[in-house]
Amino acid sequence: MKLTFISALAEKTFRPFAHVTVAAPMAESQQAARNPPWSTPTGLVKRSSARICHTVVPGSDLSTHTMPRVRSQLGGTCTRGSATARRYRTAPVPSPRPDPAPAAPTSAIVRAATVISPDGPVADAEVVVEGGLVAALRPATGAVPPVVLVPGFVDLQVNGIGGVAVADAAGADWDSLDRSLLAQGVTTWCPTVVTAPLEALEASLAGVARAARRRGEVRPDIAGAHLEGPFLAVRGAHRPELVRAEVDAAWLESVAGLVRVVTLAPELPGALDAIAALSGRGVLVALGHSACTAEVAADAAAAGARLVTHLGNAMGPLHHRAPGLLGAALADDRLSVSVIADLVHTHPVFVRMAFAAKGARHVALVTDAVATTAGAGPPRLADGTLAGSVLTMDAAVSNVVNHSAVSLADAVQAASTTPARLLGLADRGAIAPGRRADLVALEPTGAGGWRVQSVWVAGASAWPPS
Repeated sequence: MKLTFISALAEKTFRPFAHVTVAAPMAESQQAARNPPWSTPTGLVKRSSARICHTVVPGSDLSTHTMPRVRSQLGGTCTRGSATARRYRTAPVPSPRPDPAPAAPTSAIVRAATVISPDGPVADAEVVVEGGLVAALRPATGAVPPVVLVPGFVDLQVNGIGGVAVADAAGADWDSLDRSLLAQGVTTWCPTVVTAPLEALEASLAGVARAARRRGEVRPDIAGAHLEGPFLAVRGAHRPELVRAEVDAAWLESVAGLVRVVTLAPELPGALDAIAALSGRGVLVALGHSACTAEVAADAAAAGARLVTHLGNAMGPLHHRAPGLLGAALADDRLSVSVIADLVHTHPVFVRMAFAAKGARHVALVTDAVATTAGAGPPRLADGTLAGSVLTMDAAVSNVVNHSAVSLADAVQAASTTPARLLGLADRGAIAPGRRADLVALEPTGAGGWRVQSVWVAGASAWPPS
């Protein structure tokens, strides 16, 4: 009965957007939305927004700004707080994201001394935002603040932050998580639940789904839940009595609509069939907590796995005659890797090795953050086993730049573009025309790193709080 309820909830909540067949221009608008960059559909006149352009300087107090009123070509008047941008996908993936994007200004300009674009850094530039999307990246037409503008970070693995754990978050707990994520530049994330009894996991996944359906505030976008366990071979910090030695493919199918990422050990009985079934439904399957051979990892990649979770942690060692999952992850172009770059879970040289072997296109920075009051360092079990981190995404970017000789552009790609691509989110992860205007202004710190100054989600100011 429990599984039937969860499955029905998933089907009702997360079914892909319905396709509507209507005459042009709406049909063309729908087609264009699925195939960016967009062009103006037949019947709609492309109008200049010069008269309604609203300039935003990173760090300014938006509470003092007045947004212009704009007459829509389709009727009605748009004002600040009423304009919305529809979120479209390029693939039918199960996602609990609500239909409308956060309310966004009709238009805005964000200037920076450097903008990290898909083609590399651009000096003295400005990003033109219209309707929550990037309309243009061009030379600045005014004074530029000394910040670097990057696409919003995408974190695939967040178990909790501060005193709030994703697994049992409720009500205002999610608002607290939102604020913590925005403060570190995260605009899209995967709330992560770990090994627990199956009924408890179902309840946690349903809680993530409810959180994703919230409306009315500018907040980080929940791309879907990350289920890490209970089908693991190397337990790490997971409770050994709850880890399962065989993959229950039927149970995974029953909750697949609530899950965007699944981490499992490919050597377990039933794993390869489950990988094929889940990946066929658009779920990102990650290999992790595993002591599998390189050959089994290759079989898993052939079945549809595309990611290796927290490279180097909770997996067998690399050996020249038995490369294992770690060797397969570094050598197999079908597999991307996530890395916890807190300089504790991974040594700076190891991080550099991951970037050198895989390239930024196949490295995803994650925090693996957990709810803890243990202090500044990462929490550990009584036996010394690492149990997650207290890392933030802006610190991860700073660490790989300052300690692992990775360029800022590559670090940003690993924190934004790569994870967005792995999730199938072609509408974000880069500052380019047609992409969602998820933007982060980074300012330099005295230690040579970077910290978040301002954040926009779909063009709406999200941080600092107004």
